Amino acid sequence: MIYCKHTLANSYVISLFYCLLMNGLLFNTAAKAEQTTDTLMTEQYQSKKPQNQKHENAKQLPIELTALDKMIAQKMALDIRYFCQQENTAKNCWQGVTTLPVELSTLITDTGIGSIVLFAENFDTTEQVVKLTYDLQQAALKSSLKKPLIISVDQEGGRVFRFNKGTAFAGNMALGATYAQHQTYYTERVNHVIATELKALGINNNYAPVVDVNTNSENPVINTRSYGEKPKEVAKQGVSAVKALQQHGIMATLKHFPGHGDTHVDSHLGLPRVDHPLALIEKNDLFPFSWAINHAQPAMIMTAHIQYPALDDTTFTSKSGKIVIRPATMSRKILHDLLRTKMQYQGIIATDALDMAGIAHYFEGVQATVETFIAGADLAVMPFKVRRPSDIQAFKWFIKSVSQAIEARINQGEFTLAELEASVARLNHHKATYIKLPKASLSEQIKQANSVIASSFHLELEQELADEAMVLLKNEQGLIPLANALHSKTEPLTIHVLVENLLELEALKYALNEEFSLAKLPLPQISAVIATDKKSLFSHNNRAALKKADIFISTINVKTASLVDLGGMDDLATSSATKNATLSAKEEKLTYAKLVELALAEAKTQQKRVVFIGRGSPYLMSPYSQHADVVLLGFDGRSFYHNGQAQSPGYNSAIGILLGNQQAQGKLPITL
Repeated sequence: MIYCKHTLANSYVISLFYCLLMNGLLFNTAAKAEQTTDTLMTEQYQSKKPQNQKHENAKQLPIELTALDKMIAQKMALDIRYFCQQENTAKNCWQGVTTLPVELSTLITDTGIGSIVLFAENFDTTEQVVKLTYDLQQAALKSSLKKPLIISVDQEGGRVFRFNKGTAFAGNMALGATYAQHQTYYTERVNHVIATELKALGINNNYAPVVDVNTNSENPVINTRSYGEKPKEVAKQGVSAVKALQQHGIMATLKHFPGHGDTHVDSHLGLPRVDHPLALIEKNDLFPFSWAINHAQPAMIMTAHIQYPALDDTTFTSKSGKIVIRPATMSRKILHDLLRTKMQYQGIIATDALDMAGIAHYFEGVQATVETFIAGADLAVMPFKVRRPSDIQAFKWFIKSVSQAIEARINQGEFTLAELEASVARLNHHKATYIKLPKASLSEQIKQANSVIASSFHLELEQELADEAMVLLKNEQGLIPLANALHSKTEPLTIHVLVENLLELEALKYALNEEFSLAKLPLPQISAVIATDKKSLFSHNNRAALKKADIFISTINVKTASLVDLGGMDDLATSSATKNATLSAKEEKLTYAKLVELALAEAKTQQKRVVFIGRGSPYLMSPYSQHADVVLLGFDGRSFYHNGQAQSPGYNSAIGILLGNQQAQGKLPITL
């Protein structure tokens, strides 16, 4: 089992690289990512020929899909994150799809594929997204099946939020921090807004909410994506989110079944294992799922690429020849016997992305898709990469290969045609229930979306959640409220700040000026350093500014490293860190996180009043809090420009609390 302990890097991509390098996993994972690129898939499936077809040009001939093939295609979800219309531009394709290429449109029409997954690269402007989803649906309606697409996105809030021009909110752990005082009030309101914005964009399925119970402080992939560590509270929050999403016509997706909360391995990079006994699994991991099934009827549940020996200890032989315990995504005992039969779940079972190393490292593409269908999954998510026109022919052969393998398993008595038909019927039932294509013209849809996306009402709620979720972890020397602590000072305060970039600096300055004005205090004199290395941190000018300051404020948005923040396995190949970084280079250049530690310690040595604003994971605050008089924790790491002004709901809340303009209301939903 691979163990990747979190590192405190300002760039979690670099942190991720270091983790992989130290564990010897980088080569294997990068190699696997390379193996599953569009080039390999094209070679593998274009080399196949139709049955009884002998001539050399068979791969160029039109491919006719049988009725069984089309059933299989309906059970697949492709991402269109990247597509290059030129075959030989580069080895890999990193051109984001913001308008639908004719080749992809034709693929959707020809195959009748059931679902499309969007990523951040597919989002630019509101108008563009509405046009893209409109074109996707038009292509689907032209198919012989004439069925609309399930168009999906990971719009959880917090660290996983694909359309950053929408209303992002602070994420699930922030909602968990409001639970003690407000129960599920903010969960319902936040998901109401998320659903409203997704629907306006033409998206009908949200891969949310996460209902994993986070009981492992070293969990790299769930962490603040969880509502907390108490199963009943997580369950109630999850039900509230599901109801809010589905009331607005958005299919909700509970994830990651049967629970990803107590793992220290990111399933993007390895195969986690949970060794809980059955009683604990039922009490902890499964509880939010069973509660939601009984109280909210979620449209979709997503599987986890995780081994659960207490639920299924059967093994398989991986493609490398190793004997491995079957992961939940491939387990009929877990998906069919437990989830479908015992828990009586009637909705869609979708896999997590099949290109993740938790699956792709052990299974070939066709094998993985077949195994998850046999296990009981209705929707295979991202089983194949279509990145160039030649991949379209290869994908059709992929469909036929899966179809032939399924047919063979049916003939062997390991699966039934009735199960396959029931699975497709389940997909079509949920499409009919939730997908109501608008009758308004495209221009009217765009106008409506512009009035909804990041509206003033929605942004006000984003700020309100940040206010209610902010947690005061430490307040020494009675520094809060700041006005009382420094009552003897007659001239404006001098504040020295340390930030990571210019956007953060502008947002923090805005918060300081706004909150000082609200408190009817003279505007502070603000000096700042954007630290990039040890030399800039301890420069003569910076030391002089710190010496002069009344208050030192440092901020950081600290997370555990995971590819989920970026999107998925493609990012392992695109990251300049994984391509160019070396261990020696990392040792020479200190991370921003380490610079923050040094700066806080220096300020404390100079007996300055030190304020630390932490954003991100509460599990990672200890190295900073030991040097600070005040520690404020917000879960909102977002800074953005709105009407030309840099904004950060988290900074606004933190400075408001520091000055006594508001009280810290949040309560940690986890134990430190």
